[in-house]
Amino acid sequence: MADRVSAHIMIGGVLARSEYPQFIQAIGKDNPTIDWDGTPFNPTNLPIDTPLALMDHDVADGRFEEIEAVCRRHGLHYVRWSGGYPGSFPSVRVIYLGHGEPQQVLTTEEDEQVFPIERIRELGSIEAIEAEYRLARINPPPLVLVDDDPGHRAISETVHG
Repeated sequence: MADRVSAHIMIGGVLARSEYPQFIQAIGKDNPTIDWDGTPFNPTNLPIDTPLALMDHDVADGRFEEIEAVCRRHGLHYVRWSGGYPGSFPSVRVIYLGHGEPQQVLTTEEDEQVFPIERIRELGSIEAIEAEYRLARINPPPLVLVDDDPGHRAISETVHG
């Protein structure tokens, strides 16, 4: 059985309307809510000018596996924080910018970034440490649904890719 912890994820970027049902299905499989009190996600109520925020107190291994896989497949930017489970895994923030590989940074249970001495030495300067800190604090753009027009896709890849 998987270790279960609290986690939240913010998702943003541009998604074609034809891909939205697949996204909704992934949310249904992971079953997060829109607040810590357990309010269910309603697919007809997307935030207008902020990223979509989802959370749960009981997340297997601290990952929203289905949601994160769909985000990577469709190039959506996400930031996920999950609490640690003693003896299994630490508290982390995972940043995916819509391309490449997700990046992971160590955090406290309050989602404050932690810099082990080895990482400080590897980075080598206060400027590099501050740059990594800024990257880890980036929030996704709003989640925007667009029609399946090839022109929209090209624009979104330029802006967010």
